[in-house]
Amino acid sequence: MHDQAETTSNPTEAAAPAPDFDSPWKEAMDAWFQPFMALFFPAVHDLIDWTRPHEFLDAELQRLTGDSEIGRRTADRLVRVYSREGQELWLLLHIEIQGRADAAFPERMFQYWYRIYDRYRGVEILSLALLTNDRAPVGGGVYRRKRDGYGVSFRFRVHALPDWDQAELGTRAASNPFAVVALAQLAAHRRGTDPERKARKRELIEMLYRFQYDRAEILKLLRFIDWLIRLPRVLEQALRQELIESEEGRKMPYVTSWEQFAREEGLQQGEARALLRLIQGKFGPPAPDLTARVERAELPELEIWLDRILTAATPDEVFDPRRTETNRDG
Repeated sequence: MHDQAETTSNPTEAAAPAPDFDSPWKEAMDAWFQPFMALFFPAVHDLIDWTRPHEFLDAELQRLTGDSEIGRRTADRLVRVYSREGQELWLLLHIEIQGRADAAFPERMFQYWYRIYDRYRGVEILSLALLTNDRAPVGGGVYRRKRDGYGVSFRFRVHALPDWDQAELGTRAASNPFAVVALAQLAAHRRGTDPERKARKRELIEMLYRFQYDRAEILKLLRFIDWLIRLPRVLEQALRQELIESEEGRKMPYVTSWEQFAREEGLQQGEARALLRLIQGKFGPPAPDLTARVERAELPELEIWLDRILTAATPDEVFDPRRTETNRDG
């Protein structure tokens, strides 16, 4: 499957949002950005010098687009990379997680591109979109505004996850962790009974062992799969017990990943709840975006924030002390 360049967009109605799919995708992109690009946008991936570090510019994207817009789309990313020739490139990525692309999607892509261009004219911007629950429309990926033959025509690359053959994704998963992410997203969107969803979840988890991912990646992927494919408590407990027994039978060379994941998940949830209670008691009810940030944070980060809140005078001193120091210096 190859990325589709210059494809047109038919407006489709937005589907009902699924619960918090954006946060795990953002986390997965942070962990596996190069595999993400290799899987979905291989032509752009091959332009990039991966020996140089990439940088997420999400704060800059927020400033340029406005909190009210980007806050609802936490999987929109702005990434600084460098081409093989040494040229700075900015990748504007829109990941439509929650359902079908809405009618405003192409216009939003154009607005984001233009705002970045207007502020940073010397930077080349590549606009890329991934639809996770919608097929790429015939011709898709274009925003047009014209009258009497004059106006604007803006094209961007679109890739649609449902256009993939699942067997091919399964093959890619042997060497690309983002193929596991893609399979988990497709499984989360598929309808089925709870036992069918349990079977899909188990199949995905066993894939991690079959392809011999390392322990750290297994834990990250377990977190992603568990976040997307929720089961009733009884089935979840049954699945975990099956997996623990299965892993012990394989005589894995480390303590069972699933047990550790379950233990860390419980600690993470407990510390997140504790931090949110402290924030409310000290600073008042936290904003929705702050709550989401706390809930998706991992244990080491939560522990740092819990230490900081003891002496913090403002939320910034908990979450972004460098910005607070800059403001004081100014």
